[in-house]
Amino acid sequence: MSILSILEIAIGLIFIWFVMSLAAMYIQEWIVARLQWRSNMLESAIRNLLADPALASQFYEHPLIQALHSGPDGNSKPSYIPANQFSMALFDVLISAGTEASLIQQNLYNLRNDVEGLGKKDRELATEQLNLIIGLLRKAIASEAGDEVIKALMDDIKAQIRKMAADFPALRPAIEANMMSMTLEKKQIDAILAEWQQKTGGVPDTLSAVRTGIATLSVTHPQMKQALSTLLRGVEEYTAQGESAIATARNNVEGWFNDSMDRLSGWYKRRAQTMALLIGISLSFIMNVDSLQIATQLWKEPMLRQSLVAQAETFMEQNETLQPVDIAQQYDLQLQLASLNIPIGWIGTPLAATSSGGIPLGDGSQKLCTLFPRSSVDFYGIPVANQCYPIINAPNLNDLTGWLLKLFGLVATGIATAQGAPFWFDILKNIVNLRSSGSKPDEKKK
Repeated sequence: MSILSILEIAIGLIFIWFVMSLAAMYIQEWIVARLQWRSNMLESAIRNLLADPALASQFYEHPLIQALHSGPDGNSKPSYIPANQFSMALFDVLISAGTEASLIQQNLYNLRNDVEGLGKKDRELATEQLNLIIGLLRKAIASEAGDEVIKALMDDIKAQIRKMAADFPALRPAIEANMMSMTLEKKQIDAILAEWQQKTGGVPDTLSAVRTGIATLSVTHPQMKQALSTLLRGVEEYTAQGESAIATARNNVEGWFNDSMDRLSGWYKRRAQTMALLIGISLSFIMNVDSLQIATQLWKEPMLRQSLVAQAETFMEQNETLQPVDIAQQYDLQLQLASLNIPIGWIGTPLAATSSGGIPLGDGSQKLCTLFPRSSVDFYGIPVANQCYPIINAPNLNDLTGWLLKLFGLVATGIATAQGAPFWFDILKNIVNLRSSGSKPDEKKK
């Protein structure tokens, strides 16, 4: 066999793997979107980063992060958060960390687990009431009104909490425990704030306000306090000329966040590669795309080989770079492959059969449609409702060697599919150029 024939077989196989990879990519994207992998994994990483579910809930319900939510009701959490928005939202949460409204809000977030244990009707009513109270707390945290207005708002919030405890007796022990815990935490935080104000003489700038909030975390979130204190230690001394201390602090927090996102990316890629392999092998088995059988067929039939190569070259001429292929283009590619009579698929065109599974022949005789043909008189197929569905591109059930080769060819296709469409697109482009004796003149000029 000539080198040109080997190249044509390689181009044909790689083009089929490329089309399979495109199909697998769409399936994977659909599954990832349905399972909300990216947003769920990002939320899990941020919860680990902030070391407390209540603090993570406060962060996710900050207006800067809420603006990144999607969906008709804004219930779909973001799959990506910019580092600068992470640091700004976190600093804003820290500034209000020692306030009474923030402490109540954190305890109400913890109450959500108790609400989930209620019956369906009570759970819906309690969730609605709880969300209303949390919404009022957000207003109290963000409000810049005077102390009297905030005090009146807090009194209304506490009245709403007492009403919730009365409306849902099953939640009363948890609510009373949370409020008692909040009272003790507030006393400890007030003592810390008094000592901090004596040291600093008040809160003159944003960084001092952030440091004050971090100091109060020693009561509610000691692990988070230690992590943030380490990130902000000595920022004033290490601040570059012309740069503010708060900017240096934000850069440190953003670097911490980006490092965590790098680890998350590696974790996501490993899961995505595993899913791509499972999808690729599943597709190859469902569609019966056997690389060994296809390569053998391309070797035996030069016309089929050349037709497949022509399809690949046409596609490459129309797509110099790999652009997103829509469903219509993907369907057209599959139709083009199907029209070339490539050995793909398990079941052929059904044939008319008798009630006993016999296929009438022109000379008046019959062939028996069966899964276990014993001679040339039998036909390899599946009899269903006076029809025989012929089994194609597969060895007989009693051919162990044939099935082992079939299994190898299907797994090879699955592994190739898992490599991804961009990988096979680049290789296909290089081999097509090699077969055409180099790049086109306009490509060389570029």
